[in-house]
Amino acid sequence: MNEIIKNTKQQFLAYRNGILADYLKNAGDPHKLIFGLNLPQIMSIAANIGKCKALANVFWNDANGSREGRLIAPMLMPANEMLQDEALAWCRGVETIEVADVLCHRLLRNLPYANDLALNLCESDDNMQRYVGLRLFANLLAMNNVADKSAVLDASRKLADIDALKPVIRTIEDYCQ
Repeated sequence: MNEIIKNTKQQFLAYRNGILADYLKNAGDPHKLIFGLNLPQIMSIAANIGKCKALANVFWNDANGSREGRLIAPMLMPANEMLQDEALAWCRGVETIEVADVLCHRLLRNLPYANDLALNLCESDDNMQRYVGLRLFANLLAMNNVADKSAVLDASRKLADIDALKPVIRTIEDYCQ
């Protein structure tokens, strides 16, 4: 496993895009380490590794706070092995919209308890967790995999006064029409 981690980090370095990394840093990305890879590059690296819960957790919990580590982790985590408490812990650790979007699209929407997780997150006092909940609902709606559309609309309407959440709320409303 250590060899795979080392190789993956070397690939991050090999694909490094200094212009994008600098842009993200200057735009306020909170990660300590930013290589500037784009999502197709990260998806390609993840596809070559395959699904592995242990590796996913290593990259998600990396003390160096690598943006690319956070983005690759959901791609490596097997959905059938992620426990509900683990999923909630990952959601509570999300620090950017980019990470939230990848987490929802690549992993959370495939969990059997995704609807309950999204409702739980929408009830949080933290706006980032609320965003993750709403983004997860948007993914589930796109897949036509929502247990109760009226509950989704109710949850989104309760958060409609938060400016940062308005774009995803509009997406949810569009899907529910």
